[in-house]
Amino acid sequence: MTLERYYRFINTGIGKKIKEVLNGLIPGLVPEPVPVRVPVRQPQRVPGSRRRR
Repeated sequence: MTLERYYRFINTGIGKKIKEVLNGLIPGLVPEPVPVRVPVRQPQRVPGSRRRR
């Protein structure tokens, strides 16, 4: 099972129930997905150039 399919399954209704049961039996078995912030580069502007609208 790919990681993407795993997270899609875990975030469904039945997946959340299964996660609760498994984490109840063994705490920390199924970790919560943590969102990660990814920096995005801003395009550099060249002095003297303008965009026409």
